[in-house]
Amino acid sequence: MNRIAKVFSSSEKALIVYLTAGFPEPGFDEELALTAIDSGADILELGFPFSDPVADGPLIQKACEQALGKGMTLARTMDLARRIREKREVPILLMGYTNPVFHMGYRNFARGLSGVGGDGAIIPDLPSDAAGPLRDEMRANGLALIPMAAPNTPVQRVRQIIANGDGFLYLVSMAGLTGDAIKADAPWKKIAAVAREERRLPVCIGFGIRTARDASMAAEASDGVVVGSAVTQLILEAKSPVEAKRKVGDLVQGLARAVKRG
Repeated sequence: MNRIAKVFSSSEKALIVYLTAGFPEPGFDEELALTAIDSGADILELGFPFSDPVADGPLIQKACEQALGKGMTLARTMDLARRIREKREVPILLMGYTNPVFHMGYRNFARGLSGVGGDGAIIPDLPSDAAGPLRDEMRANGLALIPMAAPNTPVQRVRQIIANGDGFLYLVSMAGLTGDAIKADAPWKKIAAVAREERRLPVCIGFGIRTARDASMAAEASDGVVVGSAVTQLILEAKSPVEAKRKVGDLVQGLARAVKRG
């Protein structure tokens, strides 16, 4: 967790970039990750693909389908994290769903992630109330289980989630899916203000952030911004690996500048 804390110890806001492991190809996913880091990503989020990504919109669903078709698994995602860690020092988080983690075993998951140099995990379909066993294993291995909240989460529950969580609070900007558009006048701003008043965890906004303008707006009301679908779309649309790397690098550079201004 020390690498995560170090990111948020700065007065600057953080940019968190999500990439699906194994997409568009195993091996090239590592090149894209390094490009994102070198272009300004403060934290890297690696999605381990799952057949039913219930919180994700069509772009990340498609990326997961392609990655699964190429043989990507949770264990191979951990190996990808290991290879990236050997080259870069930014925090690395795994993001995915409970089923693969449960089948690997919470203890094996935490020990494996620690062993490859990971820093934590985000499990969207594991409610805070049920996360205790995994959270305990993560903490025992020096890892953060990142808590999540939404704009319709009651204020008292937000406070409880923050009290039990580690790393930072991932605040979803809408009651929708990844890839939907963020709205400046949505209730997420009120929840972000409440969460930041607690001062226990930094607050990062995710879902719907696609442009530098979106990123700047979200950063003004938070400690960091998470971007995934916008990056995924560029990779899907790219006609060559060279084009994919260039477009991802350009987007991340622009987002990083916007977030730092937020």
